Amino acid sequence: MDVLIIGGTRFLGLNITQRLAARGDCVTVANRGQTPWERPDGVEQIVVDISREGSLSAAVEGRTFDAAVHMIAMSAGSAAAVLEPLRGKIGHYVQCGSVGVYAPLRYLPADEEHPTHPREIGPDGQYVGFSHKLAADIEAARLCGESGVPLTVLRPTAIIGPGAVPIDIWGDRRPERFQWILDGEVIEVPNDGRALIQFGHVGDLADAFVLALDQPEKARIYNISSEYAITLNYYLQLLGEALGKTPRLEYVPMVELLRRHPDRAELNERGLRFLCEHMCFSIEKVKRELGYSPRRTPEQAVQESVRWMLDQELIAEK
Repeated sequence: MDVLIIGGTRFLGLNITQRLAARGDCVTVANRGQTPWERPDGVEQIVVDISREGSLSAAVEGRTFDAAVHMIAMSAGSAAAVLEPLRGKIGHYVQCGSVGVYAPLRYLPADEEHPTHPREIGPDGQYVGFSHKLAADIEAARLCGESGVPLTVLRPTAIIGPGAVPIDIWGDRRPERFQWILDGEVIEVPNDGRALIQFGHVGDLADAFVLALDQPEKARIYNISSEYAITLNYYLQLLGEALGKTPRLEYVPMVELLRRHPDRAELNERGLRFLCEHMCFSIEKVKRELGYSPRRTPEQAVQESVRWMLDQELIAEK
């Protein structure tokens, strides 16, 4: 298979690139060339800024691909910036979406039939939610419909695993908040700690992309994740077990937590508000139709992430 990947040098994109290269596919990665990475053997890299009109068209002139995977479709414009230049050049288009487009959830677990919401998070529409990701999905559907290209949208939950700091207890990805556990500091847990979060291991999610690429005849929208969600309380328990420390907890209403930490460089209000919504999703469709089967439990994924942070010296016992 000849695959073009837009943004395949970090975390989930890199895992997809590695899997395709390892099995002998012809892989071309297009990115801006700003991220240091270990390019797998046989993978071609083209340096291009897709936001610059005409740049991608020039970079792929005279070439065709069996499929294109867009990992950084963050708006309708970015989806169009890839699909327009690739018109007539690809046989299948796979776009990385997000389960955030379903929030706030009406029922649990949410499936692919759950309504999507082009909405904002927070009081008075202050904080942009996932409307940009939904707009990217809608634009991709429009353009793929016009050109007759099968469209697969894969919507991951919170991604975890070696390669990136996982979601922390305030909805960000900051190593110092995991260091709090090692240092024995009191951790302010939003609300009662019973909000749900559902992790997807980066390796399992990459497997889902490969399965989708192999089955263009089953091009659909799919949620991809682990088998089940966990509470923030259980997440903290797992972190404590992995670090060999019992977290010291203080439960604080979300609005009080925001009042205590008014500096938004310290506390990302959008991330906190989103974390406090229940995130719980069904993956039955992708299991049934694509044969997806996550190999890691959330418990295993948390352990792997903690080991990676320790190995990278992002956190350390003092």
